Amino acid sequence: MIHLEKVDENTFRKVTKMKVMPEQEHFVAPNVYSLAQAWLYYKAARPFTIMNDDEPVGFIMLDWDEATRTVGIWRFMIEAEQQNKGYGREALKAALEYIKASDKFDAVFLDYVPENTVARDLYYSLGFRENGEVDDDEIIMVLPLTDNPKVGITNADIDDIDEFEKFINSELQKNVDIPDVFKSKEKLLDSIQKENILRLTIMDKTIGLSDGVNTFIGSDHQKYASEVYDLVKKTKMK
Repeated sequence: MIHLEKVDENTFRKVTKMKVMPEQEHFVAPNVYSLAQAWLYYKAARPFTIMNDDEPVGFIMLDWDEATRTVGIWRFMIEAEQQNKGYGREALKAALEYIKASDKFDAVFLDYVPENTVARDLYYSLGFRENGEVDDDEIIMVLPLTDNPKVGITNADIDDIDEFEKFINSELQKNVDIPDVFKSKEKLLDSIQKENILRLTIMDKTIGLSDGVNTFIGSDHQKYASEVYDLVKKTKMK
């Protein structure tokens, strides 16, 4: 029976030696690289050995982000000689059950290389759908877990600036009044670098920004205002 176990001293060596088929090598990073990332990003990474009863057959790593209420399937592979046995589907189903059981998330994200149509079809059969976004030439898919998502809140990152700029410009085109600290890219960048900006999200999409004093919510998401203000009040800047 397929199940997940956290990578430990009993499975570590086996996981690092696992390989996919030669023609699949450009679809996924080596497991040893993924485990190094898990050590580096230990707060978010959750690496698991995919087990068939007592036998390791694959590897999956989750990007566990409770602040945004989303999980990413960061890495996923089935060892070459264990493929075409249905293990991939069962492993993903086990991962989704694990995520749902936590009751902390509203959506699951993953991505795939366009040529990897086998992976795309598998993800599609489990309910994932393309959301129109591409990251480093990989196509992003999302699986919503609820029809009533909650607001996520996290410290803004400099990598988010392009998304913020599009968000703000979209609101300005609607003649919405926006605080200067968010309207000016230079001021916003400065505040982000000082870790003074909170990013407000729904399923990892920006719906608002706050510096603890000024809080702005997008015009299409005003129904979340009460929830947003409560979260901002409870959240401390880094």
